[in-house]
Amino acid sequence: MSSRDPSDLREDLRQIDFSGDSEQLSELRAEARETVEAQKATLDDIDTKASRILRLNIALIGILVSVLSIMTQFGSDQEAGLSSIDPFVNIYTEIGIGALVLSTAFAAMTYTASELDVGVSSENLTELLRADFSNEETEELLLKNYIMRINFNRSTNVRNIPLIQLTIILIVLAIISFVLGIYQGIIGPVPVWLLLAAIILIGGVVVVSGFVTQARRAIRDFLEWR
Repeated sequence: MSSRDPSDLREDLRQIDFSGDSEQLSELRAEARETVEAQKATLDDIDTKASRILRLNIALIGILVSVLSIMTQFGSDQEAGLSSIDPFVNIYTEIGIGALVLSTAFAAMTYTASELDVGVSSENLTELLRADFSNEETEELLLKNYIMRINFNRSTNVRNIPLIQLTIILIVLAIISFVLGIYQGIIGPVPVWLLLAAIILIGGVVVVSGFVTQARRAIRDFLEWR
């Protein structure tokens, strides 16, 4: 189920005139508050993972640049020039570098794209005080506000989950690619069985992570909000 377009949802809520038990409003609002707290916890967890991966990737890129710089200087002192690093410059290390850079980019996107609606604005609270609503009317308006908030936060989480999943998948791809690149640089051409094992491992990570399913949910959510 995708999130609702905010304009359509707001219009539907305006047409609802609650005539049930006022205690039910309080119970629904308490349940909605717990939902918002759970959504906030989920997004906080995604942000934490994204920030840690971002810092880790930046450190790895810095180490990689330093190692290449040292090896280049070492190679320049030899008659063969850069022959000391030539065996390690292959398709696997290039894929590893690309995956690491992309992982860093997606981690930054995940962290910066996290937008959460956590409460009623000061303007809305001021308007509520000025309107002098009854307790039941206030509860109804607050519950409708929670509905809008839950819808918005759900969309944020649905779109961020595949981003962090893709970030992790790219890290796995980078590590495996670097291992294959080092293997080819030290031992020689990567055997078919090892290459197939690496592909199966990467595919397994994609399947277990549920990335395809989450990506489809995010696309449906995006189309709903267009």
